Amino acid sequence: MIAENSQIQLSIITINYNLSKEIEVCLNSLISVTKNLDNLNYEIIIVDNNSPEKGLKEVENKFQKKNISFYYLEKNLGFGKGCNYGYAKASGKYICFLNPDTIITEDIFTPILKLFSKDESIGIIGPKQQTRKPFFDFSAGYFPNVFFEIFALLGMNIFVEGFIIYTLAKFTKKQKLNVNWILGACLFIKSDTFESINGFDEDYFMFFEELDLCKRVANKNYKILYVPNLSITHIGSVSGKKDYSLFTKRTYKSKFIFLSKNYKSFNKFIMQLLLKLQLYSQIIIWTVLFPLNPNKSKQKLKAFLSLIIGGIKK
Repeated sequence: MIAENSQIQLSIITINYNLSKEIEVCLNSLISVTKNLDNLNYEIIIVDNNSPEKGLKEVENKFQKKNISFYYLEKNLGFGKGCNYGYAKASGKYICFLNPDTIITEDIFTPILKLFSKDESIGIIGPKQQTRKPFFDFSAGYFPNVFFEIFALLGMNIFVEGFIIYTLAKFTKKQKLNVNWILGACLFIKSDTFESINGFDEDYFMFFEELDLCKRVANKNYKILYVPNLSITHIGSVSGKKDYSLFTKRTYKSKFIFLSKNYKSFNKFIMQLLLKLQLYSQIIIWTVLFPLNPNKSKQKLKAFLSLIIGGIKK
């Protein structure tokens, strides 16, 4: 909840699961960038989702500052529920949900908060989240549609979408792009807006919760803005690389939930059908790719077979 007469402008909320080393790097980058920002009054809230790896306590001992708080949950609540827990401890007028595997390389905070203050119609803002892939930008995007889902049958949808965002940002020279969603690794939202939609939908354990959040914010006629001239470094998929099978199953199950909640009638039927067809096409793709990366391919194939046999709804 927002504290009355709070002097905190910004609450930065990070959810940890076995990424204590990454969090230490992230915190060092945050402190380095913000130490000269006299006008920014902020707090950092770190929520540990009952990580089996207990290194976060060592990180806490290194960062014993008044504006950094650590909370340790007794069970893994998932990303959205963990974020909601962190929000309940926050006092800021604005919230930044920030992944632990990010590095802040410049002051993104001052200009983003200025954008909010100048335009009441803005609901969510996100900076560029740099990756090592040239010609693709996965920082923001558009809600699933038949066009993208057809490309998904070939495993190309994220690259088509990423290329469109990259092209729009680079060649239109726009400082702000109206998009449908911002990647949850670095997402800014007003506290009152977040509260008005009851936060993250806790039906999602992991993945697609930021798309759902953006969809509900957009439904209230707020704008979702991508600001490509501000950037952070996002390593990306750190947790996913530790278990490709679990990563894959949760991605598809969460996408099915998103489609179920946000599409209706015939459109919903077509979108869910295309998603199920993707399970079969992905088996073909990862069978072909098996010689290039046997371990990853084996885990992916295991996940897709599990989703086909066990059902994507469960």
